[in-house]
Amino acid sequence: MHIPKQTPRKPLQKLGHCLRRLRQLLSKDIWELQHLGRKNLRARAYLVLRILSLTLQGNRRNRIPLQSAALTFYSLVGIGPLIALAILVSGFALEKGNDTVVINAIAKAISFAAPQVTLDLEDHAEGTPPELNPQILELINNFADAAQSGTVGALGALMLALIALQVLSSIEGSFNTLWGVARGRKFSERVIVYWTFISLGTVLGTASLTLVTLNAIARRIEEFLPFGATLAALFRFSSPLVVFLLLTLLLALFFRFIPNTRVHWKPAFIGSAIVVVLLFLYNKFSFLYMQRVIDTNSLYGSVGILIVLMLGLYIFWLLILLGGQLTYSIQNANYLTDENAWEQISARARELICLGVLLHVAQRFRQGQAPARTGELQQALRVPSHILNASLERLCHIGWLCPVENETDSAHFDRAYQAGRPIDTLTLEQFKVAIDTYGNNDGLPLIAEAHPGVAQYQKHLDDPTAGQPANTPLGQLSQPVDP
Repeated sequence: MHIPKQTPRKPLQKLGHCLRRLRQLLSKDIWELQHLGRKNLRARAYLVLRILSLTLQGNRRNRIPLQSAALTFYSLVGIGPLIALAILVSGFALEKGNDTVVINAIAKAISFAAPQVTLDLEDHAEGTPPELNPQILELINNFADAAQSGTVGALGALMLALIALQVLSSIEGSFNTLWGVARGRKFSERVIVYWTFISLGTVLGTASLTLVTLNAIARRIEEFLPFGATLAALFRFSSPLVVFLLLTLLLALFFRFIPNTRVHWKPAFIGSAIVVVLLFLYNKFSFLYMQRVIDTNSLYGSVGILIVLMLGLYIFWLLILLGGQLTYSIQNANYLTDENAWEQISARARELICLGVLLHVAQRFRQGQAPARTGELQQALRVPSHILNASLERLCHIGWLCPVENETDSAHFDRAYQAGRPIDTLTLEQFKVAIDTYGNNDGLPLIAEAHPGVAQYQKHLDDPTAGQPANTPLGQLSQPVDP
């Protein structure tokens, strides 16, 4: 029996087959429910792919590079008020006269966020870190002197606080966008959260960034403590790990509490750890920007350092926002579907999401369970948070849902919802009309007067049993009407 030989595939055919298989893997296979929650190797690999896919899609949808540029501008505008506010906060934690410690910590924080400003144009001594650019150091000292002198006045202090609050509100707004949160915090809540974070951040940031320059501390240990040499060697060995843990904790607190939604600790710590590693790599390879710094200083002169600082802050905020997007992806990797399926979502899809939310809330009410929370609705429907929040806002606006007020537990961010009207009295037709007419309809009479066909269609929408039938050809409606 003669068996025909199979013709080998051409390289282009193999490449096309691999690309189609990869597209199917990323758009379908990794999102199948059978792989969720499993511990085998394939399920874990699919989990990583889902996280990467959600991160890349969120980067494109939320325009993270553009938001990084906006935060860079806000940071430059508010750097003075933020420095003054940090010095004021330090007065509650440190003894009077120790403002130099805070100023040095601020200088180290700026050099850590934008290492380009620490690049010396001259060679520095081996084994010593490059110093902060004198222009940046002078800028910090001027802000610090103004904050300490008392010449700012009450009105000036109030303006500084408002500018700092606006900068922090912009940061919160960017992270709310990543998480699909439509509304930010109330003013009173912002003051409490921001003040707490600035106070805690000042302490942890000062401690972690001080450990970066550990030679002086190690020498003190070696001189004054028993077994000083051994303890100093142990300190030098463990201090990078301590710095990493402190910065990871600080950034995890940032990812956890800045967005106005519930963020779990595990994804916050994972996202912050990855970002801290990227920030250390960013600082480690900052020497690659040496020629760029020299060219910028030569081109712009005395204002060149601000351009360099802007570049450093842009990359810093880009990494921070990517960490926030990664945190969102890690937390929702098992609950969401491919976000490409939700791009340019249709009106019908939004309508069905609203119906799914309403039916889920009604089902929990009939079963005597607690009101459905946002996180539970997201897990049940597997819908991205920004689309779910828009649907919840629409249902609340038309009065079919209402949030549960006066909650006393810690679930303030994960708000619960209950039916706003008796479920047994509502029909699908009423639901359809309420969703279709959501928003301002004051201009409908003007549109209906523009053409008789529009008026006939509106009459059919208001009462399907009256007016022209649904299968009326458009050609018939477009025929001129005798005056």
